[in-house]
Amino acid sequence: LADQIARPPREARFDYDSSANTLTTLSPGQNGYALDVQTATRLVANACLSSERQVELPVAVIPPRVTRADLEKLLPLALISEGESSFQGSTAGRLQNIRVASARFHGLVVPPGATFSFLEHLGLVTVANGYSEAWIIYGDRTVLGPGGGVCQVSTTCFRAAFWGGYPIVERSPHSYRVSWYEPPVGLDAAVFSPVVDMKFRNDTTTPILILTYMDEVNAKLYFRFYGQPVGRKVTLDGPVTDNPVKAGDPVYDEDPALAPGERVQVENAHDGLDVTLYRVIEKSGQETIREKIFSRYEPWPARYRVGPAKTANNAQP
Repeated sequence: LADQIARPPREARFDYDSSANTLTTLSPGQNGYALDVQTATRLVANACLSSERQVELPVAVIPPRVTRADLEKLLPLALISEGESSFQGSTAGRLQNIRVASARFHGLVVPPGATFSFLEHLGLVTVANGYSEAWIIYGDRTVLGPGGGVCQVSTTCFRAAFWGGYPIVERSPHSYRVSWYEPPVGLDAAVFSPVVDMKFRNDTTTPILILTYMDEVNAKLYFRFYGQPVGRKVTLDGPVTDNPVKAGDPVYDEDPALAPGERVQVENAHDGLDVTLYRVIEKSGQETIREKIFSRYEPWPARYRVGPAKTANNAQP
């Protein structure tokens, strides 16, 4: 019965116009429910020893943690931090995936003290959910799969959390350097459901409102965090690079779908590199935190798909 009744509360989503200082509800919050198992067990046991044949189950109503009234108390909301990245040169499929994924986060509210999980709000990355096939990192190579470009969204969200000074609970660099996420090198965040997530914690006493914006004219993606500032200043020290490793010789994979002798490049070469940077957080003019962020990028050779070798059977007459 507890499993049937259990439903977590759903937080409302909001939009905010900073120029007009107006808050708009995009979707209302929803109460959650939970059965008090211990009390229910006692009530059922007592009913078994009496003439009672009905028991009213003790179900707790769990309201959303942040309401519209909570945000209205903070008006006007301040822009706490902004994450930015460029998707210049992305394919049509990759652009579609950035649109779909970034829309999942527009209007989200992160309650005070809560840990934000990127994968929790992203949901399933499938064609049925609107994603297109684009290049993704899988194992030791890039392959076509639904959701290529989602890491553009996770990286941009990570940068907003980084510049906001929020504690980073989980972050993984990509296997190799990706030009869309530089500069600066070392400030990317890979995700891969269900094992690689990006998480940060709202360590303040007020909620964070997340708004996303995709500027397709200038090929820029933005994550903007609104709320009440806590007076901390965030700066970046670095990056410092070390241990460069050459990418190595190109790799050629035969593709029977190509014509004999045809060659298509599917990956550029990327040298390996160790990258160290520090997030410096100051409050009241005093440095309070110096946080090291380390990334190791593997060397990645250029890869080509090539048609089968010419033989007497496929030679032109």
